[in-house]
Amino acid sequence: MARYLLPVSPLSGHVMPMVRIGAHLAGLGHEITVLTGADHHAAAEAAGLRVAPVPVAATDAPSGGRTWLPALLRRYLAGRAELRSMFVAPMHDQYRAVSRLLAGEHFDAVLTDVGFTGVLPLLLGTRSRPSILVCNVSPLTLSSRDTPPFGMGWSPQPNEDYRPMTAFAHRVLFRGVQNDFHRALRSAGAEPAPTFVAEWLRAADAILQLSVPGLEYPRSDLPDNVSFVGPVLPITDREFARPSWWSELAGRRTVVHVTQGTFDNADPNRLLLPTLLGLADRDDLLVVASTGRRDTRALRDLAPPNAVVTEWVPYSELMPHVDVVVTNGGFGGVHHALSHGVPLVVAGETSDKSEVAARVDYAGVGVNVGTGNPSAAQVAAAVERVLGEPSYRSAARRLSAEIAATTPLDTVADRLADSHAVTR
Repeated sequence: MARYLLPVSPLSGHVMPMVRIGAHLAGLGHEITVLTGADHHAAAEAAGLRVAPVPVAATDAPSGGRTWLPALLRRYLAGRAELRSMFVAPMHDQYRAVSRLLAGEHFDAVLTDVGFTGVLPLLLGTRSRPSILVCNVSPLTLSSRDTPPFGMGWSPQPNEDYRPMTAFAHRVLFRGVQNDFHRALRSAGAEPAPTFVAEWLRAADAILQLSVPGLEYPRSDLPDNVSFVGPVLPITDREFARPSWWSELAGRRTVVHVTQGTFDNADPNRLLLPTLLGLADRDDLLVVASTGRRDTRALRDLAPPNAVVTEWVPYSELMPHVDVVVTNGGFGGVHHALSHGVPLVVAGETSDKSEVAARVDYAGVGVNVGTGNPSAAQVAAAVERVLGEPSYRSAARRLSAEIAATTPLDTVADRLADSHAVTR
């Protein structure tokens, strides 16, 4: 039996896969401690895991403002704010919490998620520590000669060297964020990092990418410590009573599912409503909209006759019936759709969503609308394109086979076991 510490940033899309991994490890007989915000203790405890608190509030969901600005400028401003809120601001408190645990208890290894930068001072230090592995629940943020700077939402072009562009972005556009990052490290007693803030995970003993190569850009300079282990998909952990409209899934020729995920879902006007309105005249479609929240009544009042609105529906039940998923680009939801061979329409900008959208387009498994605030006409045109071109479904099925060939939970367990000898 081994003892593992799982520090997790308090975001649902990060907590879910880490808790699933923790539950699997516990089932193998290991002792697991999850270090995360109090809002997510119940999820870990329900999985039979021990929890420890870290005094960091969950990152606020991004706002949908500044829609009048050009898309690239919006992404830059949002990205700058999100780098500070995700990676810089929580670091000191995270470091204190993880240091207290490591000082008082023995752990064979630490498995952290990409948002928990509090382990970085340990990685940069000289004191003895357990091996530290990072589970990356987002597209790879690592810069490369072969890829544009992360956050631009651009797909790479062949025979292009992006290193000068990346250097300008890191040293000029995000200089202030990088300086804040170094100050946060100094406050934790560490030297400045040799990498850009979003690439801090390069310092880890291993990076376990919760994805497959088919949904990532090829890199000739991919670090040796990166392994693609496959996505950790959610499972239905509560009873699901099929609603009265469920029989319509088999009675309609085409089913479109639209979601804004678990993070940027406060304003249905960003994607849910444009999808409902854009497809309102398609009697041959059934549109299933899930809000991820309890306040569905207002949206139901606006829904056309060919649509249903629900708070939540398990993807394991719904996806076998779906022909197209319209999403703002949550990484987990995209993987779940692709695991069933379902092509996508992606309209997202906040957080890493523009990067997810660009990868969906690059892999040929869907359409990148190019904005997080699409019009009804834009959504309708993108759905029509995906439905009308069989190549999208074929590419999604290839990704489905690639995902099905992975064993992420067992692979993570094996990598942790192998890491026990990697200590400093």
